[in-house]
Amino acid sequence: MTTVRVTRFVNCPFSAVIEFAEERLRGRGDIMLSPAPPLRQHAHLDSQVTEDLTDTSRKHDALLLAWKPSLARLFPDFHGALTVRPKGRGAWLRIQGSYEPPFGVAGRIFDAVAGRLIAQLTLTRLLRDIARTAEERWRAFRAERPA
Repeated sequence: MTTVRVTRFVNCPFSAVIEFAEERLRGRGDIMLSPAPPLRQHAHLDSQVTEDLTDTSRKHDALLLAWKPSLARLFPDFHGALTVRPKGRGAWLRIQGSYEPPFGVAGRIFDAVAGRLIAQLTLTRLLRDIARTAEERWRAFRAERPA
C-alpha cells in the first residue's frame, strides 16, 4: 500500500472551502491520471462529505475521495480524503490517500521509481483545481454582497 499526501494554501475562508470543493468535484466527473500523453488515462472521481475526524479541536466536514481508472488496470484505484485547516484569512487544503500498485512486485518497483510521483502530480493538479475554484467562488461571493 502506498500513501501520498499533497497540501496547498487557498485564499478562501476555512468555513467555505469544503462547500466550494464539493460543488467543484460534483461537476467534475473524471480526472486525468497521468501527465504524460502516452500514459494518459481517465478515472471516474467520486466524492462524499463526511465528518473530519482527524481534527480534534473543532467539528467540521471533510471530503472522501475515490477514483477508479476507466480502462485496463494500468493505474490503481485511489481512496483518500480532502481536509481543511484554517490559516489566517485562508486555509490549508490537504489530500491524503492510498492505493495498491497493480502487477505485484513489478508494480511496486514501478511505483517506487515513478508511480508515486505520478500519483502526487495527479493530486497536485486536482488540489490546484479545487483551490482555484474556491478562490474564484469566494471572490464572486464577496462581489455580490452589498457594501
